[in-house]
Amino acid sequence: MPRSFSLRFAPALLALLGFALLMPLARAAEPAIGTRPDVSAADPGGAREIDWLELLPPEDLEALMAMPEIDHTGEMVMPEVMSSTRTVARMNGVRGRIPGYLVPIAFNEEQQVTEMFLVPFFGACIHVPPPPPNQLVFIRPENPIELGNLWDAYWVHGTLRIDLTENAMATSAYTLELERLELIEE
Repeated sequence: MPRSFSLRFAPALLALLGFALLMPLARAAEPAIGTRPDVSAADPGGAREIDWLELLPPEDLEALMAMPEIDHTGEMVMPEVMSSTRTVARMNGVRGRIPGYLVPIAFNEEQQVTEMFLVPFFGACIHVPPPPPNQLVFIRPENPIELGNLWDAYWVHGTLRIDLTENAMATSAYTLELERLELIEE
């Protein structure tokens, strides 16, 4: 007898679907997911669009695709890929823009954001489990910033670095040296 499918029991599949469907509508000529655009062709400054799947080593992508449904009762032992800090060495130092949602994690006295995670889909880090560390990007802006709504999607411009960051909310395997945020408008 086939099991019925429910997205609430398949966050990993939802995340991968989110990568494919949630990429902003603002893109004019989007490369196929998983392609690696030529940096030199992106713009004269060396910046390019970064695809979330580029942050996953091939073995992690395969493991996520093969992962069983997640049981949210807390009784399931999470597959290793959900805590993977494996990275893709060629992504270290890539300057570009990556779409996603910002999850504030630290504020100053004026309630401006001083630290945040960039996540690939809305609701990540709020539900359990959070995305794998190699699908989270830690950002500590040079100057505190004020964010709009949590459901706003942004193009986040900057330079990607391989750098493990751990805090009470989650662990990220990448950081981004923030240049600017660009609100994605539909």
